[in-house]
Amino acid sequence: MKIYVNGCSFTYGDELTDPTKSAWPVLLGNKLNATNVFIDADSGGSNHRLIYQTIKNLKECYDLYILAWTSNARFTFYKSDNNFSIHFNPSLSHSFYGQEKFYADWGKKLYKFWYNELFSFKLWLQQIIQLQSLLEIKNSQYLMLNTFENNLKSWSSDRHNFINQVKPLINFEIMNDEQIFAEYEEIQYYISLIDTTKFYKWNDFCITDLKQSFPVGPGGHILEQGHEKLAELLHHHLCLKSNT
Repeated sequence: MKIYVNGCSFTYGDELTDPTKSAWPVLLGNKLNATNVFIDADSGGSNHRLIYQTIKNLKECYDLYILAWTSNARFTFYKSDNNFSIHFNPSLSHSFYGQEKFYADWGKKLYKFWYNELFSFKLWLQQIIQLQSLLEIKNSQYLMLNTFENNLKSWSSDRHNFINQVKPLINFEIMNDEQIFAEYEEIQYYISLIDTTKFYKWNDFCITDLKQSFPVGPGGHILEQGHEKLAELLHHHLCLKSNT
């Protein structure tokens, strides 16, 4: 079995002593007796990057694709002079370009003028739909999970509770009820197009939940015990699916 895994630092294994031995994709591959596990995760990586890299690797015809969606507040751009991928996040931290003026200047403008919580959430739902559709066309076996919650519970709450749940997330002062409920209907439509059975606990689990029960490093990443637990959870889930 050949397995392809994509995600961010929580998938790559940041802060582990040896990610090549103790990151959850490696441990899961061991449990599944995989002959090859390609971990295409990148620290700070965005969902834009996840889609790009996954589609790029569909031609390799892996037996199983495991995709860990990350924060929808992240963006990846490709530098014009060398095509180097640069990830932007709200904290504007970057291991290589973090101290560069162009990175800080553009990042501040990006999050001040062009980042919109509501639009980013809807775009993320569309990204899931697009990638699931392509994986289905290719008849690829896959499992998705969420690294961060991305306020999914609030945005996907029922109509009765929607306004109160999303008040902190939208410009409530300039949107009337009709506009807000139009957003609700749009979100519900997108969610109806997502095959949530292809997720590990779609709206009930994200990798960062494990931080509540297992040790984390100074940078906030789960350490070996958390990775072991995640591999165990996903292995159990996959085994149940294979027997149904």
